[in-house]
Amino acid sequence: MDLAFSCDLACSGCTHYSNYGNKGHVSFDIGEKWLRAWAGRLTPGTFSMLGGEPMFNPDLLSYLRLAYELWPESERVLISNGLNHARHPKLFETLATTHTRLDVSFHSYKDIQYLDQFNQSLVEIERQRQRLGFMLGYRPSEFTFYRTYQGEGASMRPYAQNDPLTSWTVCLGKQCMTLHRGCLWKCPPLAFLELAAARFGLDKVKEWQPYLAYQPLAPSASDAELDAFLRREEESCCAMCPTRYEYQEHGLVSRLAKRMA
Repeated sequence: MDLAFSCDLACSGCTHYSNYGNKGHVSFDIGEKWLRAWAGRLTPGTFSMLGGEPMFNPDLLSYLRLAYELWPESERVLISNGLNHARHPKLFETLATTHTRLDVSFHSYKDIQYLDQFNQSLVEIERQRQRLGFMLGYRPSEFTFYRTYQGEGASMRPYAQNDPLTSWTVCLGKQCMTLHRGCLWKCPPLAFLELAAARFGLDKVKEWQPYLAYQPLAPSASDAELDAFLRREEESCCAMCPTRYEYQEHGLVSRLAKRMA
């Protein structure tokens, strides 16, 4: 679940489209309803809280506690770029008491401003880990993102190679089922496509219509519908993504001086 849609980094190729200046977050009074609606029906092996940058959600600690309450036996992970932990003075204590792992993503060897702040943050995170004993992991991006669409901004277009089986087979996000607007979505590129569409008018572009028409699964779905959704592998919407991923340096651009919370 994306707790926030904004991010202070702009990584070209972000599968959540966070590089395009998305704003906002999911307030706890809304997100709690989403999570409780599914908690009685699903027990995830792993529940990841991310974004955007989840530290931009002022209710972050409430989400950590709620996830622990709902799914104490699940692996719970907070995925963050690690730059904004000072926003939540009780973050590290809450990670420890809720047994939530913090995974810090790393994005660039070249952006000096980013590296300076990242290294300072990492020193403090490691100091707190040694003090409190919470679980800590790292997610190097290998300094490349795989692209799920062609072009940039208003010129974005789906790959539409008409081979959804191959696209699904090579997909690196096939395990990333997403909770958004209270519903379950197959993956982040589909869940958050509406954000990019609204920003760049993609809803008026013919090539995007089949993917913007995707229907997520609502909590009112029957058990049979839920079971079918969870078992479904490739489907027509998978044709949005490529049949072969081409990795390229993602060209991270820091927005550290311009916070986007």
